[in-house]
Amino acid sequence: SKYAEAKELCERALLISTEIGDRNGEGTCYLNLGGVYKSVGKYDKARAHLEKSLMIRKEIGDRNGEAHCYENLGIVYGSVGEYDKAREHFQKSLVIRKRIIDRNGEANCYLNLGVVYTSVGEYDKARENLEKSLVISKEIGDRNGEGACYGNLGNAYRSVGEYDKARAHLEKSLMIRKGIGDRNGEADCYELLGTVYR
Repeated sequence: SKYAEAKELCERALLISTEIGDRNGEGTCYLNLGGVYKSVGKYDKARAHLEKSLMIRKEIGDRNGEAHCYENLGIVYGSVGEYDKAREHFQKSLVIRKRIIDRNGEANCYLNLGVVYTSVGEYDKARENLEKSLVISKEIGDRNGEGACYGNLGNAYRSVGEYDKARAHLEKSLMIRKGIGDRNGEADCYELLGTVYR
C-alpha cells in the first residue's frame, strides 16, 4: 500500500519504455498506474491511464491485456456508480476471456457482473452470474474466488429477504475465508451475517 512509491516507479518505467519504444511495456505501465490511481480513489486519472493502456493493447494485439483493461475500467465505473458502463466493460472482457480460454478471468468477469447486477437490484441476473463464477472457481480450484462468490450470493439472497439461503452461503464464504487467511473477507462475512441475523 505504498502508493506514492508505486506511482513514482511506474512513471519511471513508463519514461524508459517510451524512450526505447517498448509499446508492451508502455501499456503495462499505464495499466499499473491506472491501478494505483484506482486504489487511492482518483477514478478520473485511473480511467485516463487505463484507456491509454487499452489503446496500446489493441494496437499491439494483446487480447489478454485488453481484457485486463476492460475489467479494470469496469471496476472504476462501478466505483463511481456508472453501472451501465461497468457492465458493458465487464461483458467486453468476458467475451475476450472466453475466446482466449482464460477460465480464471472468465470467473472474475461473472463475479464482477454479479456484483453490478446486485448493485442495481437485478438479483436474478446477479445470482445467475455469481453461480457461473462459482462453478468455474470450483473447477479451477480458486478458493479465493469461491469464497467471494459465496459471499456475494449471500448478499444477493439477503437483499431479497431469503435469509436462510443468505446465511448458508455466507457461512460457506466465512469457512473459506478463514481457511485461506483472508481477514478482510472474514470481516465482511461477519458483518453480512450480522445483518442477516438482525
